[in-house]
Amino acid sequence: MLSSVQTEANVARNIEESPTEAIVVAEQEPALPASATKQDEKLVNRAAKHVRDILARTVSQGLEEVGNYLLDTFYEGNAELYQSLKPSKHASLTLLEERCETLELPVSRTFLANAIGVAVMTKHLPKSSSFLKLPPSHKTELLGISTPEKAETLAAKVIEGKLTVQKLRELVRKERAKGKKNPQGRKPMPTVVRVLTSCAKLLNHRETGRLVFRKADFAELTDDQREEVKELLLLFQKRLEEIQKHLGE
Repeated sequence: MLSSVQTEANVARNIEESPTEAIVVAEQEPALPASATKQDEKLVNRAAKHVRDILARTVSQGLEEVGNYLLDTFYEGNAELYQSLKPSKHASLTLLEERCETLELPVSRTFLANAIGVAVMTKHLPKSSSFLKLPPSHKTELLGISTPEKAETLAAKVIEGKLTVQKLRELVRKERAKGKKNPQGRKPMPTVVRVLTSCAKLLNHRETGRLVFRKADFAELTDDQREEVKELLLLFQKRLEEIQKHLGE
């Protein structure tokens, strides 16, 4: 009895943590065994569609409800506050993220980041937007787009062409690649900006925008490793002071 409950809990958690994967899996219809009858195939197709509809409805509602709640609770419903780079603006959310993947909060940090991301994107778009008509799997893919306007353009293409998540992912990849190219005639990015940008990316979680390390990561360090980290921090601080001097600050 216990193993059955654990299995159901694991399945529910997987859907929570990765709604994209849950729906993508539901979209794939495996080949039926040769012994299956035509009636069996119709039944399976109907059942698959029903399960897919349930997943799309419940996961979408859960993702959007969580995102709107967190945005209202921690940022007064203000998308600009969430997008602020000031650490003080994110202190409460960071504390909540520390409790992810526990019995108290059995979802991943990625799920929370996607939920808020969808809520923020929704704030910038009209109620009639194509983005709002997409399932959560497609919405989360579009969070990698730099502006709501571009995301809405791709969302319209998804609906018009009935694009799968994989095809949308490729469009997003191409769109982001275009944004990284320097326009003709523009000078290349200065070394200072390029190096510091790379450092910032390494320290920031790609999806949440918070510090990439968690409290548990530091708890795993041995005494020697902690001393090594302290030495590295001193080195970083020294380099940052030198950069500030060069900037005249």
